[in-house]
Amino acid sequence: MSHSWRAIAATSALAASLAACQSAYFGGQSSNRYSPPPPPRPLAAAPVGTVSQSELPPPGGANAANDPMMGEPPDLRPGSDGGVQTATATPPPSGGAAIGRADLLGGWTVSSGGDSCQLFMSLTSWSGGYRASTRGCTSPALQNVSAWNLSGNQVTLLDQGSSTVARLYSTSKTQFNGQTEAGAAISVAR
Repeated sequence: MSHSWRAIAATSALAASLAACQSAYFGGQSSNRYSPPPPPRPLAAAPVGTVSQSELPPPGGANAANDPMMGEPPDLRPGSDGGVQTATATPPPSGGAAIGRADLLGGWTVSSGGDSCQLFMSLTSWSGGYRASTRGCTSPALQNVSAWNLSGNQVTLLDQGSSTVARLYSTSKTQFNGQTEAGAAISVAR
């Protein structure tokens, strides 16, 4: 009988303890009530200026007729191997914009040979340079871009085997023009 007496005493003590700890969830009053903050006041609308319409200048302010990187087909000359046509390298533009690796990070739009797709560049070390990837490209060469490198104002896009896919030169911090290894014009811009 001593066990049952102890069990009754312990149960009674527990019930008394729980009754003293009433909660607001069960209809009791609590001195620490939480009230949410008042909703924020609405902001006044910002004034809007007038909207105008005009023609935009060519990209980068360049005249396409005078720019060897814009609109001109690559210079093709007969090769010494039985008349096979090969593209000659386009010389770098003089006085390109000074750039750093941080200027290249993020997303870019690539245009080359009718292809328009996205290029993403990061500072993650990768085979042959830093990590790069493309999305939405139809060109197999552009689909295989996996790295990039910067030397002066020249950006080199590389594939998984560290082979050069394209060489680009900065015309501004947001525009790069050049050629793919196949000789097609390529432009990368934001």
